[in-house]
Amino acid sequence: MDINKVFSQLKGLIHSGAGVEFSFGTPSKIGDTAIIPVARVSFAFGGGGGSSAPKIKIKSKKAIDAALDDSPESPDTEADGSKAETKNPDFGGGGGGSIKTDPVGIYTIKGDKVKFHPVVSVKEILAIFAVVSLLLVKLMKLRRIKKR
Repeated sequence: MDINKVFSQLKGLIHSGAGVEFSFGTPSKIGDTAIIPVARVSFAFGGGGGSSAPKIKIKSKKAIDAALDDSPESPDTEADGSKAETKNPDFGGGGGGSIKTDPVGIYTIKGDKVKFHPVVSVKEILAIFAVVSLLLVKLMKLRRIKKR
């Protein structure tokens, strides 16, 4: 398969799925309130490929010595006149990608009022706990120093 064809298919998939609908979910209606979920979306893609040099298989020690001594004998031709085998170069390649979605919050629409309600993640709670803990430790050290 041609690499350009693969990339054009990938580009088409991203364009069709990575619009506003990807970040903002489909609205739901509960009573007279509309709810729209919001998410942060990240894409990452990569790939590569390469080939090795052609490999020459020499059938006799005389041909190896001739190739190393820079003699006029070609490494493709053996001393007895037979040809050395040349293998085609190997080619390999690969690729991958990921799509990550993190919830951010929801919008609620009721009448003329629009409100955003953020989602607090576990990472944010742990970060706040760590900062508060450090501040408490510092305050306790300051109180000990003042008591002396």
